[in-house]
Amino acid sequence: MPNAHVAAAATGLPTATFNRRRMLLGLAAASSAAAIPVASAKAPAEDPELVRLGEKSAALALAYQTATAEREAIAARWAPQWPTVPVEIRTQNAVGEVAYGLQGEWPEPFMAYNAPETLRRRAAAMREPSQFRKGTSPLTIAKAAVISEKSAAKVDALASLSELYCAECRRVREVSGIRPAQIKEGDARADLIRHVAAIMERQPLTMAGAIVQAEALEALSAVPPLQRSVPSLVSLQALPVWGEQLAANILRLARSAS
Repeated sequence: MPNAHVAAAATGLPTATFNRRRMLLGLAAASSAAAIPVASAKAPAEDPELVRLGEKSAALALAYQTATAEREAIAARWAPQWPTVPVEIRTQNAVGEVAYGLQGEWPEPFMAYNAPETLRRRAAAMREPSQFRKGTSPLTIAKAAVISEKSAAKVDALASLSELYCAECRRVREVSGIRPAQIKEGDARADLIRHVAAIMERQPLTMAGAIVQAEALEALSAVPPLQRSVPSLVSLQALPVWGEQLAANILRLARSAS
């Protein structure tokens, strides 16, 4: 039976990409069955709220796709200008800062660096007076102080280099406009997900309503799977239920017409 395939496809999951033409062909077949005259039966009218919501799907989907395209264009233009972590401040220590990319993505390959404040604290610790045993000659103490100061000065220079790197990262992020673009895309994505959730909460009365739900799930398929959640609204685990719900609605409408 096709209901399992429809359920998987309608979710827009990577394992079963939603195919609009195939879905509409299935709806057309079911609509044919629904067209069979039933004695003394009055054709139900579709839920007006569901129809109203359906009229907004295309605009919300376009807004999200446009915002995504704008963010991707900025990333493509500015990613080549993203600063590389200077070799001198790179580190593999757990205290190192992850060298995230322009969009805040995890670096590939992994890269971490010593933050300016970490290096400044290290230099300050080097300048703290050393403890010597009683009787240590003043010359030995003076030599140790000179060595410590030279080491601290080198770390201070690294701290300055780290500050320059961090400042350049902030500059590129600000000038590129990537942050506002990400916020715009996130807002558009949240609006679309909320919209789809509102549509899937309603029960279609006719095949027209089922098509509204199918088109909403098709619009949702443009959102990457791991981003299809809005706190306090819908979890990733709940999304596959929408596809199953649509399949059940189609079967219900087809059976009620037979």
